[in-house]
Amino acid sequence: MEYRNSGAATHYGKGMVTGVDGLSGVEQVGSTIMPASDSAAADLTVRAKGTGTLNLGDSSNTIFIGGSTTPSKWVTGQSTTTIPNMPGASQDVSTFAAAGLSTGDILMAVDARGTVSTHVAMGGFTVASANKARITWINVHASSIAAESTGITVRWAYLDRT
Repeated sequence: MEYRNSGAATHYGKGMVTGVDGLSGVEQVGSTIMPASDSAAADLTVRAKGTGTLNLGDSSNTIFIGGSTTPSKWVTGQSTTTIPNMPGASQDVSTFAAAGLSTGDILMAVDARGTVSTHVAMGGFTVASANKARITWINVHASSIAAESTGITVRWAYLDRT
């Protein structure tokens, strides 16, 4: 490898271990970071300082978690949907846009954030098609409800199984 950075004396040939004067440290070999310890098992904690933000990669990076065999990304967003007209004791569906969502992804959460003025229950949510999710609404009342004319905001999260 011929890579060089502009720092002084920062290029180590084999690997690097820090924190060896304590119970455990950190070892970096190539692009792998792992605990350095005399124990057979050692934890590794990665965190930001104080209230700082911990960033892992950017929007172009995928992550393998544990023994996962499929790389994935955690994607969140916010969209608008409407609750349909519903007769008493019935259910119906509405859809909303979710940028990047595809049929192989796992929709993990949809939250109306208390913005529903009509008292209905969210019965579930699924991926409808590319870039679109479906919410099942349940009217548990004996009387009918009118649709939300202005729409409601929903926050959503999905696991992009790239």
